[in-house]
Amino acid sequence: MSGYRELDAKTLHAVLQPLNVIRLSCGNIRTRMGKYSTDDAEYLTAKLMRIEEQVVRATDLLQDLRKNNDDDASAEGA
Repeated sequence: MSGYRELDAKTLHAVLQPLNVIRLSCGNIRTRMGKYSTDDAEYLTAKLMRIEEQVVRATDLLQDLRKNNDDDASAEGA
């Protein structure tokens, strides 16, 4: 069973890493948008916010999964 949990931890890490890159990239794009027109900047900001919301949602879900796996492992070890 520990091999299964280890795979889960590796998989969770592998999925969380690109989500973090996406979140950071959204922030970087936002800082570069000063040269855009107000309408374009507002539109792009709204889209970036939507992307970031979904990244947070996915990250929270994966963090909960990680916590549940850790809790299960602790219960088995007790």
